Parts: sequence; C-alpha cells; structure tokens
Amino acid sequence: MTALFSCFSLHSSIKLSPFFSTHRFSAFFFFFFFFQPIHSILSRTMSSIVVGSGALAETVVGLLCAAGRRVSLVAPSGKVNAQKFDSVVIKAILQEDSEKKIPFEFVDDLRQQQKLAEKNFKKINVTTDLSKIEAADQIIDACSADETSLFSHAAKAVPNATIISLNGDKSPIHSNHVSVKMYSPICETKTAKMFTNSKVSKKTFDEVNQLLDSMGFTVLSEEDSQVADRLVQDMQQVEKSSPLSRLASILVNPLNTPVTPSVQKEQYLLF
Repeated sequence: MTALFSCFSLHSSIKLSPFFSTHRFSAFFFFFFFFQPIHSILSRTMSSIVVGSGALAETVVGLLCAAGRRVSLVAPSGKVNAQKFDSVVIKAILQEDSEKKIPFEFVDDLRQQQKLAEKNFKKINVTTDLSKIEAADQIIDACSADETSLFSHAAKAVPNATIISLNGDKSPIHSNHVSVKMYSPICETKTAKMFTNSKVSKKTFDEVNQLLDSMGFTVLSEEDSQVADRLVQDMQQVEKSSPLSRLASILVNPLNTPVTPSVQKEQYLLF
C-alpha cells in the first residue's frame, strides 16, 4: 500500500514540458481526424443496387449477399405489391451458401445453417422507392424489357455509381459503365465475360473485375470468351437435334466418368 502511494506521489510530481503537452494534444487530434476516416473507409462494406425482378436479378442479389455485400433490390412496384416477387431464387442461393460455409457434421449444424441464411437474407433491402436508396458503389442493370425506365431512374438517383449492364453489350453512357455477360446457368458456371470499350476507364474495369471475383466468378479473356460464345451457340443447335444431342451426351459422359485403374490380365485368371 505504501509502495503504491509512493508511486502515485512520484507520478503526480512529474511535470510534462509545455512542448510535450502541446504535441501530445496535436497528435491526438491528428489520429482522430486522419486515421479514423481511413479506418472507416477500409472497414466499410461495399454496397450494390440491383435493378430488376426476374431470375437474373434474384440470382445476382443472392450471390452478392453471399459475398458479404450490402444489397438493395429495386423492383417495379406492380410486381412487389402484387406479391409476384417471392425471393425463391435468393433464398435457395443463400441456403446453399450457408451449407458450404457450415458443413454438416452435427445436428446443430442444420440450425446454424438456417440461422446464417436467414441473417444474410435480412440484410437485403427490397424496395420500390428510389428515394429510400442511399449512395451505392454499383448499380447492376438486370432489367427485363419492360423495366428499362426503372433502371434509368436509378442511374439518375445515384449518379456517381459504377453501372454494370447484364443484358448484352450496351453502349456506355459514361466512363463508369461496363457491360458483362454471365453464362447460364449462372450459379453452376460462375463464368463471365466483360465487354471491352475504349470509353470505359481502366479503374472501372478493375473495380468490376474485383466485384466478380468476390462473387466467385471466373472472367474469361477475350480469346476464351470467343470460344465460349461459339460453344454456347453450338450447344443451342445441338439441343434442336436428337441425333446431335445423343452424340453430345456420348462425347461428354466419358469426360465425367472417373478413370478406373487398369487391372493386369493375370488378376482375372481363376486357375
């Protein structure tokens, strides 16, 4: 007790120089106003707005949410109010994602999987009111033909966001507009093609590339995407012909069949 009192008295008797006191005060405010904003930027969860209400829009929302991003889905009021939007695709993606992140080993794992899927689903903001949308990093155009006006309103509401169009190669409306093709079935292939355009900045291409990578997509090179496009066209023709479908099935199946080790002939001899 005496030692503690002596230490306290010694500490109280030490006088900090005016120079040290002033600079310690300045250092505190430098840290507070400089490092704190940087920490906030680095720790901020990236956010995306998906415009549309079909299977494509739901698929992208589910994959973005599974990647840990904040997502707002802007859908036509007619479909949402008429309860035609049931989020079945989104829920299926989040359920599959939770099963991958929490492999089933014990009975309680099922409850944890369901809990994670529900937690992620609640992070999704489904709205019809653009005025309730906060600033976002990207606006993803997954609209059908009758929803294009909704996308135009969203782009005007968040003018600084990067725009990603998923419906073919569209002419960019500014340098932060990229067109992307996702090969169907999207969740199985996880493969995409980015359309190059001289009007689009490299920074935007890099941003979209990183976004697709976070969602688990492989972005094809220009050469590989040309092969993929021809392959898709050929497969569409194959589906129209029964003989070609049979031939394709025969050619593909050996690729999926596990290779069995060759057995020496002597092992089959019974005598």
